[in-house]
Amino acid sequence: MRIAGWALALAVVSSSCAHFECNLHGGDEVRSIKTEHFVVTSDLPPEAHRAQAERLELLWDTFSVFFGADVERAEVPVVVLRSERAVESFSSGYYSGFVRRQGPTVLVVGGAATAKSAHDSNAHELTHLVSAFLLPRQPRWLSEGLASLFENATFKSVRTVTMGGWNEGRAEEALQYGVLSLEELGEWGGLRFDSQETLFYASAFAWVRYLSNHEQAKLKRLFDGLRGPRPVPELMAELFPPAEAQRLHAAVKAYLSSARYREWETSLRRNPKIEAPVVLPPWEVHALRSRLYLRDEDAARKEQQAAVALAPSPLPPRAAVLKAALEKRDAKELLATYPAAGPVLVAAYGRFDKDLDDAKLQDALKGADADVELLLLAANTAFYGAEDVEQATRLADRGAALAPWSVEFAGLRVDIALHKKECAEADRRVAQVASLMSERPQASEREQLAKLRDRVKACASP
Repeated sequence: MRIAGWALALAVVSSSCAHFECNLHGGDEVRSIKTEHFVVTSDLPPEAHRAQAERLELLWDTFSVFFGADVERAEVPVVVLRSERAVESFSSGYYSGFVRRQGPTVLVVGGAATAKSAHDSNAHELTHLVSAFLLPRQPRWLSEGLASLFENATFKSVRTVTMGGWNEGRAEEALQYGVLSLEELGEWGGLRFDSQETLFYASAFAWVRYLSNHEQAKLKRLFDGLRGPRPVPELMAELFPPAEAQRLHAAVKAYLSSARYREWETSLRRNPKIEAPVVLPPWEVHALRSRLYLRDEDAARKEQQAAVALAPSPLPPRAAVLKAALEKRDAKELLATYPAAGPVLVAAYGRFDKDLDDAKLQDALKGADADVELLLLAANTAFYGAEDVEQATRLADRGAALAPWSVEFAGLRVDIALHKKECAEADRRVAQVASLMSERPQASEREQLAKLRDRVKACASP
């Protein structure tokens, strides 16, 4: 199975100096390397930078084999930071790794670039994002179980990785607290904050570990079903009827006690294309830095200001969008003032431009694929600003295909479905929003999800 391309911002953090800066402000030269599936940006020395790109290609190859699916094209933006302390500065000291889900998704993780563990390229979070694309309707327990299966991947060489090692901590938790049934796991939305949270994670680990070791055919049928149109509860009922679910529950608990498991080792099946590095200009480094801050909005705004100040004239599309945001201009005014804002915004307002015929409009839309951030802006503008539902639907569908883990695109598609009175579709999209939200959402995110669910209920009511 092959699926259309996808895009993500993934930041991997390594070791050494304390900050990630442009070379005008005391930082090392920042380069970008394009591979078959990633765009890897880093301030690492060239050799270490290339090694990170090769490791990411190895992980991609491993995941595509396990899930039995691949994509035709991908440009996953990855940022590899030289300094582990740099990520702490972007997260205000809270984390050595995190996922920034406000705006375009940015994955930031910590770890030494020379380590053999895949934590420096964050196999756990990468599994979440790849599986969200290849298994778009997966239950949260399956998502967490799959991530725990791959999270301790170890590189034996640049081209060889071992995965599926035992997680003693999760196993001990499952043995201590018990293993939840599939029915109980199915009720988990990933938004729990009570004492049961540990039990959910440990149980997800136990079930996926057992299925991948002893029930591969059933797991494959589950994967295939999640890529199809059938409702997930119906699929689960067919694969795991009560008697079978009870038998497997007992088998999972016995399996944990035995601690007998299989690891597997994979090697790159091909030589991935890795292009020569390209040096980023200072304004692009500051634009990138503005997207990495987890909580410090003032710091992010200062980075946006620096990017605009250093950008060449006429302003490149991203710099024009940053300037418009700083000046609080809407997208329609942006087009009039900064024509370089990009073809995707032209496409969003195409129906208001008498000189833009359909051929030019479609040509402009082709340019949207390269920049998910501009695409999200255009989709929001088309729906909430221009009230062009047809164009918003087209842009939102394109964005969701490129970035299936995006909460923003998923939420926009809920609003579009509600506007069209497609209540069942809106309900399915809300479930996707809940699945995509961070494991520990903020109060505002939980409130937003509750409001979406209330609106869907109202839509379905006679």
